[in-house]
Amino acid sequence: MTGVLLVLFAWLFVWLMSLFSVGSWTRLFHWLPSAMQEFIRAWLGVELVDLASTAGRISFLYLHVVTVLLFFTWAVGRGSDAVSGGISDGTMELILTLPIRRVWVLVVPAIVNTLGTAVLALSLWCGTWIGVTLVDLEEDVAIRLFLPGAVNVFSMAFCLAGVTTLFSSFDRDRWRTIWLAVGFFVVSAIVKLVARMWEPGAWLKYFSFLTTFEPQQLILTREGAWSASIWYDGPLLAVGLAAYVAAAIVFTWRDIPVPR
Repeated sequence: MTGVLLVLFAWLFVWLMSLFSVGSWTRLFHWLPSAMQEFIRAWLGVELVDLASTAGRISFLYLHVVTVLLFFTWAVGRGSDAVSGGISDGTMELILTLPIRRVWVLVVPAIVNTLGTAVLALSLWCGTWIGVTLVDLEEDVAIRLFLPGAVNVFSMAFCLAGVTTLFSSFDRDRWRTIWLAVGFFVVSAIVKLVARMWEPGAWLKYFSFLTTFEPQQLILTREGAWSASIWYDGPLLAVGLAAYVAAAIVFTWRDIPVPR
């Protein structure tokens, strides 16, 4: 269902962007005060002339609140269900009576979550492809430009799912795990914004997993996007994988309490 929503939303977004010309966006950016232009350039890390292009306008889809919310809901929802969700609903006791190693209780859901995240990212890209193909745009846009952005969104959701699973491995209450994940995401977003907008605090970027979540930059890089994506997707995938490994270690050795 989420995948279908992403396809339809991406298609709708491309159609909405087709209603505005490049010239209108360029004039809009030029009307803004220079301080506001610098703020947007520093916040997004992209030149305004690139944002006004057809590909630049469509690239906002990969940072749109609806897109991020759908991936966030999937990652946190699945990650929180790994351990604390099973304890809360009483199914974990039954699962652990089966003749399997504990680590597989986390490995199998992690694989399913990863495949599901990949399907969502593919749905987002396919929706963009449908929109670019069927909607009459001002200029031709190569759909391959948006693939690095979709991969970056996948990497972000994979990382968040891993961290949420780690929180879940320590806890017994699913809702507390969810709120921990929400807090982690919000704090990371704030730290990233402060690091980007406050020059003396640029070092803070190393304390936010969202620092390398830059699908728009990867889309507008055009040439060399795949080589650049290694530096964006690599840290996210590494943190997510490390979180899954840590969660497996914690879950293997912890005591499972009786559900209340």
